[in-house]
Amino acid sequence: MDKILNTASYGICLFSLEVLQGFLKEKKIRSKKLLEKFQKNKELYLSTQKEGIWVPIPQINSVDYVVKLEGHDESFDDEWEQKVEYDGFNIEIKEGIWISDIGSFLEFNASEYSGNEGTYKTPYGVTHWFSENERFYRTLDGYMEYTDFKYNVPSGKYLLSIKGFVRKQLLEYPNPNCGFFFSLVKVDEFDGFKNPREEIYNFNIGSMP
Repeated sequence: MDKILNTASYGICLFSLEVLQGFLKEKKIRSKKLLEKFQKNKELYLSTQKEGIWVPIPQINSVDYVVKLEGHDESFDDEWEQKVEYDGFNIEIKEGIWISDIGSFLEFNASEYSGNEGTYKTPYGVTHWFSENERFYRTLDGYMEYTDFKYNVPSGKYLLSIKGFVRKQLLEYPNPNCGFFFSLVKVDEFDGFKNPREEIYNFNIGSMP
């Protein structure tokens, strides 16, 4: 079954909890508002890209996306058309990698990604569930929206490639019409870095003709 990720915050990100926590500890960052922290401090943000702390996929439509990881999921079939392909983004992994709605960094709570199970309520009263490998909530009509998925990937430094796909024949809601296929290539060390927030990258496949 396809993994369908909901992006209420106009972006997706990939990260490893242990790597992120180590970076926050090193930089003495205690704030849970990580997205705000990285947006306001350019040098801090760029250091996260150099060190492979996380990879943001910003400024995409707030819709559902099929997400796939090479070696774990089948690739997109001929019902889909590839729109973009970018590669060479640094990402370090320890004990698996999360693919998440970027909104998870608005008020980041590490305990929800550490293998525990439980629930929490947003300030708007919406209940979210979390477990070892996923986080989700239910809409008013009972539909489950997933905001985070975890993949078990061996620890190491990797270069991430991102391919974006759109259905050739669009389907009606709740079927997702856009998707991302991620691939990882293991490396010994990072040699430079690419910044996915640069203008040369356009991840907004849902708005492409």
